[in-house]
Amino acid sequence: MPIEGDLWAVVADAPLDRFAGEQLQEDLQDVEAISRHAVAHAAVIEFFFRGAPVIPLKLFTLFSSDERLREHLQSRRTRFRRLFGELRGLEEWGVRVVVGQVEHDAAPSLKSGRAYLQVKKRLNDQNAAPSSSAMKDANSALKRLGRMASKLRKDAFPPAARGRPFVSGASFLVKAARRNQWKTEVATLTAALANRGHRLEVTGPWPPYHFVSG
Repeated sequence: MPIEGDLWAVVADAPLDRFAGEQLQEDLQDVEAISRHAVAHAAVIEFFFRGAPVIPLKLFTLFSSDERLREHLQSRRTRFRRLFGELRGLEEWGVRVVVGQVEHDAAPSLKSGRAYLQVKKRLNDQNAAPSSSAMKDANSALKRLGRMASKLRKDAFPPAARGRPFVSGASFLVKAARRNQWKTEVATLTAALANRGHRLEVTGPWPPYHFVSG
């Protein structure tokens, strides 16, 4: 749907018998139903993101008519155009570092029961209170990747606790033109962290989900 000039909205019909009143409230209480809607919503966003900058709106953003949608977007067109200018040519990558996870994954394969118990005890101790060197490993990796990004947003994870590893991570906006350099740096850090017993997990590229809120 055209809004103004080259500003368009991607829309779909939302039948009232499925997206209003009691039926919508039932879906909001159903994890599987929300998951189906979320997957479909993301698929549309990511399809259009392949060819143009996209500003994702929240799941279940509903309007009573096309005209109400047009009025809403036109009243915010200045902000949307500023966002498009900031996001053009950028893609989002998600990164997290799981401290001690490589050793944790390898523990069940140890042939010696004594060695297995020693590893499990050490990991439990680390999970309860990660060492300063382990936290430095994680933060240094995120800092190195941050140098390649136009913007980053730290992600919040639950604190480490007994039986739960320390996790640190962030979302990064990276120039699409630097994707190969980004992947090379990720591969280098993945190997370096694995040598120190940590696991680096990366997802993307995505539309800028974490950089359009507010």
